[in-house]
Amino acid sequence: MPAYKYVHDVMLRDCEPSGIVFLPRYFDMMHNVIENWLDEALDWPMSQVQGSDNLSLPFVNVSAEFPAPSRLGDRLTWRLSVREIRRSSMWLEIVGTTGAETRVSMTGTLVLTESIALRTRRWPDAIHERVKDYLVASDPAAEKVAE
Repeated sequence: MPAYKYVHDVMLRDCEPSGIVFLPRYFDMMHNVIENWLDEALDWPMSQVQGSDNLSLPFVNVSAEFPAPSRLGDRLTWRLSVREIRRSSMWLEIVGTTGAETRVSMTGTLVLTESIALRTRRWPDAIHERVKDYLVASDPAAEKVAE
């Protein structure tokens, strides 16, 4: 299945004085990718998620690798795919590249929760169905290596 694509031009606000991206800004960019994916691809904007639906989407874990620096003026193409979806969580993979070079690779588990009670909530059926369009099939060879 196709990944969701989002483009971000690295601006001065993203950078350290040296002109390379300040690492915490990558996490802001990742959040922008997710928020735009929810709105554009899933038709579930954050204004609805946190507003009228009174829900939250926190990460319960996230890991990131930064194989090469990004610089002021670079165009980062982000790709989001879903590795797994469960009752109230999903495992995301988000990769940022410039040309053919990977600059950042992140994976994490996003959980749907009720904002006030802070309990997990089952994905709405319509959202669960739309997410399947971004679900990446597992690589059986990779699973065998992991065993």
